[in-house]
Amino acid sequence: MMKDATNIFDFTGGYRNAVELGLRAGKVLQSGAERSVREHLAYLEAATSQFAGLNLSQQPQDLLASQTASLEKAREQFATSAKNLLNIQQETAAELRALVTEGVEKFVPTNLTNLFKAA
Repeated sequence: MMKDATNIFDFTGGYRNAVELGLRAGKVLQSGAERSVREHLAYLEAATSQFAGLNLSQQPQDLLASQTASLEKAREQFATSAKNLLNIQQETAAELRALVTEGVEKFVPTNLTNLFKAA
């Protein structure tokens, strides 16, 4: 009777570990997606603010200078945003790799085989 209780605990513990890893992976993915969306929104806000002053130019040369400056700032913001998005992707991937490694350690085939043999 005690052996059956131990086996049930082992099986439910394995299931619990799988569910926990799945939930943690979902949380990592959600966090990465949220950070990416925030970065995109920050870029759009900054980029659109750069072009707000274009309609205030009275002279063609002022308009050209304003456009050039706005495009340069937008290019710099794009490069910064792309770098930030790459960092977010790399950090999210590293967190997921750590979870996969943890999962592999918990669900090594020999451990699962021994669990089923004990049943």
